[in-house]
Amino acid sequence: MAGQRSREPGELEAEVLRVLRCFDGSVGAREIQARFAEPRPASTTILTILERLRAKGLVEREELSPRKIRFAAVHSVEEHATEAMLGVLEGVDDRRAVLLRFAGNLDDADVAFLRDALATKRK
Repeated sequence: MAGQRSREPGELEAEVLRVLRCFDGSVGAREIQARFAEPRPASTTILTILERLRAKGLVEREELSPRKIRFAAVHSVEEHATEAMLGVLEGVDDRRAVLLRFAGNLDDADVAFLRDALATKRK
């Protein structure tokens, strides 16, 4: 049915970015669209989402010709998550409280991994 939303707000942007990060290098909107299950978003919708992501600094646009435009993610998932976490820490007064709350939500395997990583960093 036209006009009825099938995704939550921001969900399509997240999905386009996830798909874009699956590619090595830049790709066109149709290549991204082909990775979606049915019903696929229209190619114009994909282009609109890519332009929104570009405006947010998450995607780079490469115009090879007026009809051949390619896009690439600026950061990997890991880089983006790191920047987001550091951004949160910079924006709070009690950094230690945030770190403690975060660490308290980690499972045992993550805690062990971080301990090992920190011990290696200190050497």
